[in-house]
Amino acid sequence: MAMILAAASLLTYFNDKKAITASRAIYEATIESVKEGTRTADLGGSATTTEFTDEIISKVQTKLDVWSTIEGF
Repeated sequence: MAMILAAASLLTYFNDKKAITASRAIYEATIESVKEGTRTADLGGSATTTEFTDEIISKVQTKLDVWSTIEGF
């Protein structure tokens, strides 16, 4: 989780709207995944690293798809 959030943080250093939007999607997807119970063992769950990452990727894709249809994002 720390590496995923670090990558999201790095995206904010680009002066690019799409990078900042992707960063926000990654942050939100990561926190939502943990809150909804998709956690690796170190976070008190049973998901594998791949399962955790796949869940975040799925959420990020959904967010970016939805946001792209909303004017202003």
